[in-house]
Amino acid sequence: MNRLGKRLLSGIFALVMISSLLCTTASASVQSSAYLDGYRAGLTADPHGEMVISVDVSGVGYMPEIGAKTIYVYESSDGTDFHWVATYESSDYPKMMGSGTLFYEDVITHQGTVGLYYYAKVFVYAGNSSGGDERVYNTAIRQARA
Repeated sequence: MNRLGKRLLSGIFALVMISSLLCTTASASVQSSAYLDGYRAGLTADPHGEMVISVDVSGVGYMPEIGAKTIYVYESSDGTDFHWVATYESSDYPKMMGSGTLFYEDVITHQGTVGLYYYAKVFVYAGNSSGGDERVYNTAIRQARA
């Protein structure tokens, strides 16, 4: 085999090795726990100061309880110094918790003040008769708009 062929073959082999390492690393961090496969939350600014908090939770198999247990909302006038303004509990808002393998819902609409900044700290949960797991997710900061 000539030099060019060996270099090309070595380059392809190196690319395959690097790709397999990257795929292994990505798949190893997908599952969050024995109960939570993945989770995230979002905050959207709707007109008139409404802040919509969405929750997306994937369970590892069927979960009789899956969703958001608690949501804390924080407010700021400058986007840097935040203080707590509201708490939403699944015991008070049943829409925050469901059952099944997947949970996705716009769970809470918080009435904000136009021009102020908000973020939410969302405690997601998935559980069954064997136990459960709770994790926290902070949303991005959004400014309430008119």
